[in-house]
Amino acid sequence: MADERKELLEAAAALFDEAAAELDQAAAHARVAAQHFRDGEVPRGGAHAWAVRGHVLRAQRALDEQAVEHSRRSRPTA
Repeated sequence: MADERKELLEAAAALFDEAAAELDQAAAHARVAAQHFRDGEVPRGGAHAWAVRGHVLRAQRALDEQAVEHSRRSRPTA
């Protein structure tokens, strides 16, 4: 039983690690996009802006997966 719990917690941690990594990448692209827009480099800024969105979506999917898993195990109390 303890091994199963440890595996479940590790899986949860991995999903949060994945979300964090994606959000770190999103932040990096956002900073680059901002600079490109400041420099008037609209196509390059736009490309990085879309990369931000992609990383945010991937992070959201990891968090959604965790929420769905939590809903399977959570029981409401009266």
